[in-house]
Amino acid sequence: MYPVLLNLGDNLVLYSYSVFLALGYLVAYFVVSSETNRSKMDPSLPSILLLACFIAGLLGAKILFLYQNATLTEFLSNPALYLVSGYSSVGGLAGVFCALAIVSKARKTDFQVLLDLLCPALILGYAIGRIGCFLNGCDYGTVCSLPWAVSFSERIVNVHPTQLYDTLCMVLLFIFLWKIRTKNYPVGFISAVGFVILGVQRFLIEFIRETTPSFIEGLSQAQLAALLLVAVFGIRLFQLSGRVFGKQM
Repeated sequence: MYPVLLNLGDNLVLYSYSVFLALGYLVAYFVVSSETNRSKMDPSLPSILLLACFIAGLLGAKILFLYQNATLTEFLSNPALYLVSGYSSVGGLAGVFCALAIVSKARKTDFQVLLDLLCPALILGYAIGRIGCFLNGCDYGTVCSLPWAVSFSERIVNVHPTQLYDTLCMVLLFIFLWKIRTKNYPVGFISAVGFVILGVQRFLIEFIRETTPSFIEGLSQAQLAALLLVAVFGIRLFQLSGRVFGKQM
């Protein structure tokens, strides 16, 4: 575990998680910029989108983390402890959706167009951020005896490196989405495919991950969110599939 990437002294520290979180957003920015250039969209859109998603994503991630990990009394007794550490990727995704809705309304742009634009970048940014989780030693998996199992400092047993599983899956998903993005698919198809696969992957990975249980025995809170993601975008994918396959016949 390498939570500190670089210690420059005098309380100037670069944390692994923060560095890879920032790197994920930076890479996402260049991916979105590339797509707006290719599609001849407003060149100011990437900056507006990523700024809104950065702010709303962090807020959503922090709010859900606090909901899952601290009571109001615990938070008020030591707010600094909870504000400087811990985020929820599910809450971050919810924040991003809210940011997209606001930007689409403010710029009078179709929400689905923005979602298709952002989806591959979001997937790749998530993949990079998970490397930071691995170095930080958070979001690890359950006990594992496989050759690639790892041990973090707070645990004396080997566990699944679920952070790296996420990274590998998301990189492959990004490559797939990047490859099909230029095909003549209807608006909303790219994001529907991306978020359905993301939801399925997150639902499955939760079975081998240390996670927060839900009110349904055997399922985590993240799995319920993943099922909602699959349901919403699965319906959208079903609606669009007739148009997609109809063109190919």
